[in-house]
Amino acid sequence: MKRDRSQEALSRYFDGELMAAEMDDIEQLLLSSEQARNYVDRLGQLRQHLRYEADEPTPDLIRRVLAAIEEPGPRPPVRRLRVAAAFVAGLIAGVAFIGFSIREPTPVAAAEIPDRVLAAQGQVTSLTAQLTIVERGWHPDVAERVFGGQIEYRAPESLWVEIRDDTVYPSNAWVPNHTTFVVDGNVAWSRSVAGCPTEALPGCTPPEPRLLVTTDREPFPDAFPAPLDLIVPVASFSRAGEPGSLGFKEIDGRRAVGVVVTAAQVAPLIEGLISAGNWREVHPTDRVELWLDQGALVPLAFSVFPAATSDRRLWAIRRGYVDQADVPVLEVTWTEVVLGDAISPELPRPPDQTQTASAGFRDGSPTELESLTPEELPDGMTIHRTGTIATGSGPSVSVASWSDGRAWLKIRWTSDWQATRLFGELGALVREVPVGSGVAYLSERGDRIGLHGNNVDLVLLGSLPTETLLEIATSLGVTGRVVPSTWAEAATSTLTDARAAVAGLVLPVDLEGFGAPAIRVEPDVVIFAYAGPGSRAFLLTEAIDDGLSPPLEANVRGVTVRGNSGRYSPDRGLLEWVESDLVISLTSSSMSLEELVAIAESLRTP
Repeated sequence: MKRDRSQEALSRYFDGELMAAEMDDIEQLLLSSEQARNYVDRLGQLRQHLRYEADEPTPDLIRRVLAAIEEPGPRPPVRRLRVAAAFVAGLIAGVAFIGFSIREPTPVAAAEIPDRVLAAQGQVTSLTAQLTIVERGWHPDVAERVFGGQIEYRAPESLWVEIRDDTVYPSNAWVPNHTTFVVDGNVAWSRSVAGCPTEALPGCTPPEPRLLVTTDREPFPDAFPAPLDLIVPVASFSRAGEPGSLGFKEIDGRRAVGVVVTAAQVAPLIEGLISAGNWREVHPTDRVELWLDQGALVPLAFSVFPAATSDRRLWAIRRGYVDQADVPVLEVTWTEVVLGDAISPELPRPPDQTQTASAGFRDGSPTELESLTPEELPDGMTIHRTGTIATGSGPSVSVASWSDGRAWLKIRWTSDWQATRLFGELGALVREVPVGSGVAYLSERGDRIGLHGNNVDLVLLGSLPTETLLEIATSLGVTGRVVPSTWAEAATSTLTDARAAVAGLVLPVDLEGFGAPAIRVEPDVVIFAYAGPGSRAFLLTEAIDDGLSPPLEANVRGVTVRGNSGRYSPDRGLLEWVESDLVISLTSSSMSLEELVAIAESLRTP
């Protein structure tokens, strides 16, 4: 390609204007030419100054928003999802977006899936199956990797995943990606090779596997995927809208129903399956075709396809991936599935003489357990594991869990909470909800309920629907109080307060697949946090102002939003524009620009 034609094509690539037939040549050019990559970077820098230079100093709203949602105090770590992890977006048939839709009808079978998955968690007591995994694009010299393996699950928290690397590599310099992952009550361990950047392979992979062992685990800890989400993907369909339908087919002798979802939506499922080892990454907006057993709703197969967006293509180039739009980068199939039969009574134990890390949980019966036992529990749910956690310099934490053999519930509480935020890592954006004669605080995702009581602070969580968790919280007999004005959650507010603080607010209309938003009000700024299934979420921020501050990134590009000139930063997942004396932004690390624009177009005055 001649230089002038190359620069013209690169400019059109930057603006997302290339035809599909031209894309392969440009992506090969970007992969092979540092000069071409530098040219694209300079385009971003140039357009940053040409398009978005402020006429006069304007407040940096981005910093204000980030400061508002990043209150002091520790927050849960954001896990980086590798081969099996990502968020997904994309269009279905050019009309309905995955994970939410603007009132487009779907077949009845697909529409029933979210509710049926939640109900199915009470049906599966055990599962055994063989696994087949095909991964593509991991490295230019290894176009495809093939894995076999097995999985065993016993409700409620025992899981064994064994993955064997059957790939024929170019030489012995490549270390096979054999993986073992076991969760068995209070012990979890994994044996796998260490991850390596694509450009450093194969020499950067240590020949010896890495062995990690954790003992003294509390029931269903946040640090590990819940085994149930790998067997019946509850978290992936809680709060889910109607997924796109793939119809029905037979997989290994089982009738399967297929749905189109997102990697973000099924992140708990994928992360639970491949949680250790050296895998390629999957982009947040990749499309997932998921097939579930029609009766038990356990996964039978899924395929991850690259999203056809310019953001995704540039992301792949930066990582050295050459992905084709119609070829899945990851395929997983379950065969020889057996449900409900007895499995081996003992799961593999970690090798002897292995150094272990203790999570600090000690089995026992906390003194306050009787007074904090819910009066209302779902049928069949009985006490599972109880105990206490010694946190060193922090408070003493008591834990109690219940299970019906599959679904689970957990309460964590302390009587000496000293921090200026809610106990239980609910996040800075929460919703205040009535519980009995008091109030409780619901996390953005609706999967945790915090109570600030008299001499007790507690959090309630589990695999149950939000409505059931609220009923259980009401039956605890703890009267929740409003948090002090100095606490991080004190800015939690209502829609009425938000409308009073910022006139002209607009909200999404007919938005499916997301729960009611958590609302936070700051001076002249309102933040709405919407959480969907799995890891899908977005922030809607509306602030009184008449101009955008200069962008912080070089590759910001112009976008037309609701008839207004706006801009989009792919590195931050930030879409922003000015409308009616408001600076409005939509931010998401798990959704595509196309989805954010569709949400923007649906905004109306409430």
